Amino acid sequence: MKNSKQHQKLNNLQVKAEKCLSRKEAKKILNKAIKAQDKISK
Repeated sequence: MKNSKQHQKLNNLQVKAEKCLSRKEAKKILNKAIKAQDKISK
């Protein structure tokens, strides 16, 4: 994926993480965000 698409994905994940109510769901979303961040930094 292009970096712009990865940045967009990170922003979407951040919004989802802020809106979710359960800690378990937030941790799943944050793990996805970490993976996306790793792809950008390569």
